[in-house]
Amino acid sequence: MSLASCTILARNYLPRALLLADSLREHGSEHPLIVFLIDAERDTELPSIDGVRWMRPADLDLPEPALLDLAASYDLVEFATALKPLVLQALLEEIEQVAYLDPDTYVMAPMIELGPALDASAGIVLTPHYLEPIAGEQRFSEGHLLHVGVYNLGFIAVDRRAGPFLQWWWGHLQSECLHGPLDGLFTDQKWVDVGAVLFDASALRHHGYNVSVANLHERPIVAGADGYRIATSGDRLRLMHFHAFDPQRPDDLYGRARTITPAAGSQPAADGAVAQIARRYAAALIEKQSRLGPQPAYIYNADTTGRPISRRMRHAYRSTVLEAPGSLPSPFRAAEAAAYAAWRRGARPLAARLVLSDIAKGVRCALPDEYDALKRRFPGAARALRAKVVEDGGMWG
Repeated sequence: MSLASCTILARNYLPRALLLADSLREHGSEHPLIVFLIDAERDTELPSIDGVRWMRPADLDLPEPALLDLAASYDLVEFATALKPLVLQALLEEIEQVAYLDPDTYVMAPMIELGPALDASAGIVLTPHYLEPIAGEQRFSEGHLLHVGVYNLGFIAVDRRAGPFLQWWWGHLQSECLHGPLDGLFTDQKWVDVGAVLFDASALRHHGYNVSVANLHERPIVAGADGYRIATSGDRLRLMHFHAFDPQRPDDLYGRARTITPAAGSQPAADGAVAQIARRYAAALIEKQSRLGPQPAYIYNADTTGRPISRRMRHAYRSTVLEAPGSLPSPFRAAEAAAYAAWRRGARPLAARLVLSDIAKGVRCALPDEYDALKRRFPGAARALRAKVVEDGGMWG
């Protein structure tokens, strides 16, 4: 049984996705990379590219009004990550095993462990950010995972047994795929901390998958005659994740690793394996960007009049949609532009209350003594604030 790979992105990340497709072909994938473009409209013409199969939102089992509500409620990253379980569900109807890879990942060697790992699992394989306890003179700790989640959802492999998990995951992401530190949310990732337990997901304990600047402290890379390996485990480097990578400054990847942990700085910047890989990836990415040329701006950044949609207004839109699905005019339909503009003007008080809710949560977390003193001095006002702002905003306890 062979495993297919997919990725999800907006057009601005297309060069990275095509580079991922090239790396899959180079290392023997039997399937084209399935590229899901979140900003490809139904009539968008997409080019024929070797090693790539296109998907667009119209291919999902999701009504267009619901899709546009999501695009208005979420920013680009939230929207792309929210659709992940739906894309995987759709692909599993025709393919038995599917791996999702972030578009800024790069295959460094055939991922031969994935199929057997998936067969031996309950249908879900994840990659933890870290595989070893953090010790020594590191400048960070496992506490970072309390903010972003145990697993890096730049990778997940599933088969058809994962159906109940994907349905559960989508049940949360369709309304709660938020980057909301005050609410303990980090888009799709933190939910999987819960889902991994509920649905018996397996952690891939191979040091060569989903290697990034965040875990180089435990996965020092060395070059050998047969490619790159992890020095401490001997595992072959399979998948490199170039998160927040600037191809114009490839050595910054090494510099960021040194900032995080002195251990990662043991490789000289000039000729270390990390620098070699970063420069190779940067050169290939720049060449791909040059061939493709400038890509269109994200179509859901602004309404049909060209007015940018602020994060505050997205939150107000989402809050209203949750109470009355399908009730709002879409910012992305020209015929509804006047109605949307009228709603936006009327939604300003709601947007302000949501901002006040975040401020109240922040004050409560940052100044707990002062918050308690305020409650004792003004109990009535504190109860009203809690009822109207804190509890309505989803913060209890």
